[in-house]
Amino acid sequence: MIMPVFSNPSDFVRILLSQACFALALLPSLDAAQPPPAILSDDWTIELIASDPKLVTPISCRFDSKGRLYVVESHTHFPPGQYAGPTTDRIYIFDDSNGDGRLDRQRLFYEGGKSTMGIEVMPDGWILVATRDAITRIRDSDGDDVADVTEVIIRHETTATYPHNGLGGLAISNSGDIYFGQGENLGEPYAIVSTDGSRQVGGGEGGNVFRCRPDGTGLTRFATGFWNPFGMHFDDSGRLWAVCNDPDAMPPCRLLHVVEGADFGFQFRFGRAGTHPLQAWNGEQPGTLPMAAGTGEAPCAVVSHGNSLWVTAWGDNRVERYQMSDQGASLAGLMDVVVQGGASFRPVDMAVAKDGSIYVTDWVDRSYPVHGRGALWRLVPKSESVLKGSLPEMSEAEKKANALVSDGSIAVADRIAYLDDEDRYVANAAAIGLVRQRQLQSVALDQMATAGKRIGLIVAHRWQNLINPDSLDHSVRAQIISDSLAYSSPEVVRATIRWAAETGDKQFLDAIRATLARDELPDNLFASAVAAIAYLETGSAARGKRDPAQEKLLTEFTSDPEREPRLRAMAVRMLPADADQPTVEMLRSWIEQTPDAKFCTEIVRLLVARGNEPAMRLLAEIAAMESLDVEVRGDAIAGLARNASSFAAALNRYGLPKQDETIRREARRVLRREADEPGLLRPSSDDIPAWDRLIGTGGDAKAGWRVFVRTTCVNCHAYAGRGSSVGPDLTAIGAQMNRQKLIESILQPSKEVGPLFVAWQVLTDDGRAFSGLKLNDGSGTHAKFIGADGERFEVPLVEIVSQRPSKESIMPGKLEETMSIAEMRDLLAFLMTTQN
Repeated sequence: MIMPVFSNPSDFVRILLSQACFALALLPSLDAAQPPPAILSDDWTIELIASDPKLVTPISCRFDSKGRLYVVESHTHFPPGQYAGPTTDRIYIFDDSNGDGRLDRQRLFYEGGKSTMGIEVMPDGWILVATRDAITRIRDSDGDDVADVTEVIIRHETTATYPHNGLGGLAISNSGDIYFGQGENLGEPYAIVSTDGSRQVGGGEGGNVFRCRPDGTGLTRFATGFWNPFGMHFDDSGRLWAVCNDPDAMPPCRLLHVVEGADFGFQFRFGRAGTHPLQAWNGEQPGTLPMAAGTGEAPCAVVSHGNSLWVTAWGDNRVERYQMSDQGASLAGLMDVVVQGGASFRPVDMAVAKDGSIYVTDWVDRSYPVHGRGALWRLVPKSESVLKGSLPEMSEAEKKANALVSDGSIAVADRIAYLDDEDRYVANAAAIGLVRQRQLQSVALDQMATAGKRIGLIVAHRWQNLINPDSLDHSVRAQIISDSLAYSSPEVVRATIRWAAETGDKQFLDAIRATLARDELPDNLFASAVAAIAYLETGSAARGKRDPAQEKLLTEFTSDPEREPRLRAMAVRMLPADADQPTVEMLRSWIEQTPDAKFCTEIVRLLVARGNEPAMRLLAEIAAMESLDVEVRGDAIAGLARNASSFAAALNRYGLPKQDETIRREARRVLRREADEPGLLRPSSDDIPAWDRLIGTGGDAKAGWRVFVRTTCVNCHAYAGRGSSVGPDLTAIGAQMNRQKLIESILQPSKEVGPLFVAWQVLTDDGRAFSGLKLNDGSGTHAKFIGADGERFEVPLVEIVSQRPSKESIMPGKLEETMSIAEMRDLLAFLMTTQN
């Protein structure tokens, strides 16, 4: 329904008065004591365009064809008590009043709406506005630069009310269609309703992207598996990009190449932490797609500029730039930081002007509630060379993927063949094409003779059920799930277990339990099966990182002596170190009853990860159990290293010549009594070939694990589920690096630092300096970090004078000086042992 904005004449008068107040040339009034954000690129400068009190808590911004900038000013995002501002949000026009190229005039265009999250300018002049509960289009019908017509084209019907996890991101495709994002909505049921009555319903599946025509008709779901696709953008080649905030415990946030039918893996029904075995964050689940790059914390916008994508990271106080390169049917990005601010730089949205400058809205304060602060910045290129270049054009693989979705002339058999393609974007496109071209009903189960084809069939049916639940044939779904749970490929079974859990139907429990008896049972399949059983039995998953239902099931599973030791070992490996169960007494009894080497190894590693006094005492007991495998005892001795002085007498005894070589060697290493051969000279740290020759080949991988946990490695890195997430997970590092590259990373940790593991240097107002990795928390009163020792620490935001990314790795230098050559040899043997 179309209606005038002004139902009361006094509203019109009030807006005219407001415009008169703001039509003066802008005089930025940001606190002069607050330095502007630092520019870390030689090609750009920054200038302040507007600030509070004339512009407060700005969110979204977009240019129209006349070069005018529309800026959303929020007044309804958690307004505190006695808030002095308006009761609805505002949209301002910034334009150039005198032709000097500066946006020096600010006028009120629209006042209305609550929880406004996004704005977009349509080719026909309509202005799209996204609020939590609606997509509305507004326009000025009489040329006075004041909106006087409004029309709701999409409604979001739900009981959830949190401001910024409902409708949000907006983007307009080259064809003029509207794409809009929806956050996780706290997993609550919802209906997206268009002007023609078409609906998309759901709840619990995570965030989504939807598509409709400019008038709101033709509503369809476009992609799923987000946490919150808050910022979206089409590049010149027609690719849709989104930035997605991260769950509670699964950094980094994501830069995503969004294609029709994409599933990026997050589902709120499996908990908000993002760590549930049935969730994916970077394509870990079969049938899900990976990210193009990890981003800084709390990204809010993505735009293309020249040959890069630019992203605002609200939580990390910076603007990032991503150099994109072809990766099959998608792109991958490498990040650098262009703008780095302090705690009072909170960039939200960006808009690219015709002259190539970039305007950035700044929330300024860390506080989520509206607070009366705000700024608008302009990034100005120093030369035209910055404006040159473009993102890679579509590759042949990308064109093929697009055709597989949209080309109705492609035969069913050809789409089925592409389900086996190694490029996941291509395989996914083939599956979605079967749905979009109405070919899925003609595909028989026995045609899916490979793992790729079977996974593609599951992807297609899941998507069909999501976009059109009324089309669901329960008998067909049950047949596919039952048959696929017995399939030979573990990846097919994982995809099927996830689908079965999503249904919430307990009829699949027995078949899922039966998968635990498979001869081939990788860790990830075991984890999926246990998680699905716990979910179907209880009807829910824990909200946090830990899931008590899973922990209870794992403890009960491991307590059953009739279970195979290898399966019990898997269950112990899944138990978090901070779980209350099993108790030390239970672990002791398990070892005594089942002294299987693999099973006992996992118990020892759980105790090492716990590291508390009861765990240390049991490790000392295990070290003394001569009936156990010597490798298990050696692992226990290594676990005592962090408290070696308390167990010095036992360690000295284990170091005597009469002991087994494994026991004696580990005890001497814990006591730091192993030295290099006399006269051995170590090369300089930059002579990698010489170090490679010195270390030599061979080595004991089992002893290498003990080096890993005894040195500082375990403080920052995880391996096979144990350790820390400060640095990269090293479980599969042997498949990613060759031997010399591994040696180089130990000797020269700062030579190459991945963008997700850049340390930050923080200086406080009293002269203290800190260094650590930022944790994924962009709110509150303190910046949170984790140091090289694995310990977390906080710095009050009001005390921070500057914070910059460091060129030095957080990984300690001269790590080789803490190890003998033999220990380095064992550590390399361990790291080169690739695990799946």
